[in-house]
Amino acid sequence: MMTYKNLVFIFGILAVLVLSSCAGGKNLINKQFLKDEYLKSVASNPDHEVQIIYTSVNKKNKTFTSYTYNVDPSKYFYPASTVKMPVAILALQKINEIKGTGIDINRKDNMLTGAFRPNQTPSFVDETTESRQPNIERYIQKLFAVSDNNAYNRLYEFLGQDYINQTLRSKGAFTNSIINHRLSIPNLTPEDNRHTNDIRFFRNNSMLYDNKGTSSEIVWKHAAQNAVKGVGYLDAKDSLVNQPFDFTMKNFYNLKDMEGTLQRIILPDFFPTNQRFDITADDYEFLKKSMSDLPKTYKFYQNDTTYYDSYVKFLMFGDNKAPMPENIKIYNKVGNAYGYLIDCAYIEDTSKDIGFFLTAVIHVNKNKIYNDGKYEYNEIGLPFLAKLGKVVYEYELKNKK
Repeated sequence: MMTYKNLVFIFGILAVLVLSSCAGGKNLINKQFLKDEYLKSVASNPDHEVQIIYTSVNKKNKTFTSYTYNVDPSKYFYPASTVKMPVAILALQKINEIKGTGIDINRKDNMLTGAFRPNQTPSFVDETTESRQPNIERYIQKLFAVSDNNAYNRLYEFLGQDYINQTLRSKGAFTNSIINHRLSIPNLTPEDNRHTNDIRFFRNNSMLYDNKGTSSEIVWKHAAQNAVKGVGYLDAKDSLVNQPFDFTMKNFYNLKDMEGTLQRIILPDFFPTNQRFDITADDYEFLKKSMSDLPKTYKFYQNDTTYYDSYVKFLMFGDNKAPMPENIKIYNKVGNAYGYLIDCAYIEDTSKDIGFFLTAVIHVNKNKIYNDGKYEYNEIGLPFLAKLGKVVYEYELKNKK
């Protein structure tokens, strides 16, 4: 009988074989991008755990050509907010599945979340919507525009662990990746995260659909290596614990799965039908707009100086707060936690007809203490990702000419 752990191992091996098929990938990245002395010095430091995937696109033949640096699908890094991307996509897919049963429902309908278990919280109000109640559309917009944690958590509760992980595996978007918890809610146990809230959808005060709270039937736990890290961490009481920090029950999202998820939204025709998400043409356009929208797109963020153009655009622009040029559109999802910075992006220059995928992770935690807030994001992480994005962009420009 094939066990879940055996499947994880086999998927991991397949992922390594896929990445290994990119002959000379590391050499290209070394020769073209990491010849820059600054990028080379940072990427070559093993403490930074740098992984990079650069993928060029041939739209005529509907093919990708990927080049990798230090990419290892079996090596753990904390994915932070990048897990919000597949959850947003699946929320739209589940709405379509409900609609397919004959229920008239859409992403704009009011979504009211109840709380009937310890440590669960309700969600009934959203001052940014016309109805002043939450809905899936607004959650997705917030999730991409400013990486809103509550928006992700509410969509996670709508879907549940089994639906998220089983669906992503069935589409080939997940190999050994796992999503198994809410974000930025202290004191939640793995058991708490297995349970979802009761959620009801309304329109004009009439209930359309009752999404009952569930508990996952499978214990979703990643099998990635090196998931115990550092020399210490601050606990929930901000006391220092002089032991390595254990990530074994945290989310895991390897870089290739991450890129593949984004590719299925930007260029779905490059994939067989059974590997595409079950969403509508309008859903695709909505997702792409949400992924590329800057915070100032939304009036409820326009007066908040916290949210500058590049607030969640690390590649190319993460090292400054200046307005981004209008010809550059970045469809992406970033992550930022525990000293890890990640950006999974499709970068497009609408004035030059250039488009490419770039996905990278860097770890900046010099003192190897987690949860202390002392990470070198501004000193090393963001400058590295910004320069990497610029160097790859210049390479694409040169190739286009």
